[in-house]
Amino acid sequence: MLRHSLRRVARSRRTLAHLASKGPGFLGCLGHGDWQNRDALEAVLDDNDNYVRVKSIGAGWAHSAAVLEDGVCVVWGRYLEPPESALRLSHIERVVPPLARLVNATASLLDRDNSLRLRPTPITDQCLKVACGAGVTALIKRNGSLETMGANQFGQCGVGDHSDVVREPAPVKWDSPQVPISTVALGFRHGLCLSEEGRVLSWGKNDAGQLGDDTRNSRPAVAPVSLDEECISVGAGLNHSAALTTDGRLFVWGKMRDSSSKKPSTVSRDLPDVYGDALSPKQVPGHRYKAVACSSFHCVTLDEDGQVFCMGLERGSRKMVHAPRQVRLPPGVRVLSIKNGVDAVALLGDDGVTYVPDLSPGLSCGCEVREENAVTDLVFGWRHAVAIAA
Repeated sequence: MLRHSLRRVARSRRTLAHLASKGPGFLGCLGHGDWQNRDALEAVLDDNDNYVRVKSIGAGWAHSAAVLEDGVCVVWGRYLEPPESALRLSHIERVVPPLARLVNATASLLDRDNSLRLRPTPITDQCLKVACGAGVTALIKRNGSLETMGANQFGQCGVGDHSDVVREPAPVKWDSPQVPISTVALGFRHGLCLSEEGRVLSWGKNDAGQLGDDTRNSRPAVAPVSLDEECISVGAGLNHSAALTTDGRLFVWGKMRDSSSKKPSTVSRDLPDVYGDALSPKQVPGHRYKAVACSSFHCVTLDEDGQVFCMGLERGSRKMVHAPRQVRLPPGVRVLSIKNGVDAVALLGDDGVTYVPDLSPGLSCGCEVREENAVTDLVFGWRHAVAIAA
């Protein structure tokens, strides 16, 4: 099926919008069929060495996914494993690289449960969009339904139970009337989706209030967030969430997102912060925006003028910044779109360069160049990146 699906959407090497990736290869999440590093974006080719055209991409902790032009969703990497596996292998690779290579060789040889794929592997069809998290893949189907698969110990697949793993795409369970979905975002162990009518819904782990339902009770099923507003954009971080209303107001909730509270988060006691968790959405006063996206520790917004703002943990001090700081872009550069990610939010500039915000101590926020090649979409996973390259 893989050869057939990839061959049907393959184009000549001059085709635009093709799948590409870069980063360390030891996790197996680059899709090139080997364990080699790629320091620059490199096209993921089909069996005939042609570019592969895709329309949606995702990058998680140790796996990646894409929706091909014909609606087939493919995944690769360790797409059924929890993030602890990636963390352990990363530690081994850093301390004893030969042992990491031995672990990978053994994993490939003994992969009886099909949880590791070095090349894009089809899992389902009739797809529109895909998103990846910490061992979880979420799919929006053409009919607006939502399906998930992957690690599920905390109910993060939203299928109604806490089984260890969901091995094939399964419909989510609804604790409210089912509605068509337009957008999905995955955090560390929770997820958010946006209905076609603008309703924000959530599921998964809820120890820091990241589900936004006024509790800390985890829920393995989809239900509305306590936000009676029509929204146009959502983001999910490590254990925080964000949503943007139709009139551009920003709401955030989850870990250390309650700037009015002086009761430290019980799950954040090791961080030098005095703020508590927001168990329901809290409006961030001030500016109006047109899009929001999250990475593990940051919330980023984009306004109508192409300017970007960032809030979250400061680099170095680890201080929590609750008021969005404007990102200092190069002179004359406007950002066209922002993308949810694990390691960072991608800022796609009108100069063809991809930037990421650098929330360092101070009154403003810098940025750094992450990718100089022109892309139409780019998502940062934990240590790798997947792109739709021009």
